[in-house]
Amino acid sequence: MFKTPILTVDAVILTLVEQRLMVALMQRSEEPCAGQLALPGGYVHADPESGKVDASTEDAMLRILRSKLGFKPSHLEQVCTASGPKRDPRGWSASVVHLALHHHDAVQPLVDAGKVELHEVIPNLSLKARGLAFDHLQLIATALARLQAKATYSTIVAHLLPKVFRMADLQAVYEIVTGSPTNKDNFRRKVLDEGVLVEAQLIRHSGGRPAQGYSLRDELAMLGRQIS
Repeated sequence: MFKTPILTVDAVILTLVEQRLMVALMQRSEEPCAGQLALPGGYVHADPESGKVDASTEDAMLRILRSKLGFKPSHLEQVCTASGPKRDPRGWSASVVHLALHHHDAVQPLVDAGKVELHEVIPNLSLKARGLAFDHLQLIATALARLQAKATYSTIVAHLLPKVFRMADLQAVYEIVTGSPTNKDNFRRKVLDEGVLVEAQLIRHSGGRPAQGYSLRDELAMLGRQIS
């Protein structure tokens, strides 16, 4: 008889704090790796007899984020599946890794409640020093690479901003995530020409002129429409 593999889901929750890209981590309370920091995650439910069956790994991820953190991200997508016999001392395991993005205003209450800690992703030296559980440092690196790649051709980074933002805010978060400067006029023209944004109310800042506010089109917010 074959032994059933361990099947879990893990979330790489990224947010921006004072122009720094941060990842949300939880401290494990149980073995293995008790006391170490880890990504929020848990087991996929697949037991019809108990009535606990997740319709998909995404549903499992949303369930776990809701039950453990009371949190639903603005953007959630599957990144990869990490698997093998040495990931977890309890046995052969596979984890379906998800990238979750949200504005900091919704993540900070989780920090205040002691549910998560935020750690800077770029550079990740501080994460290495803390010794993350399992292979979670590599999972973060993989999710970050996905975000950086998609940022070059989609509006995905807008999920790190408030629902209404300035064009300058969108450009700034793009540059933070990719690590690459971009021409203001070219960036603005590329985004507006593709019609991925709609005009919203003006945004007023102290000491400056009101700036045009933008938001993602509803039908594009979940799809992350490609920018050519």
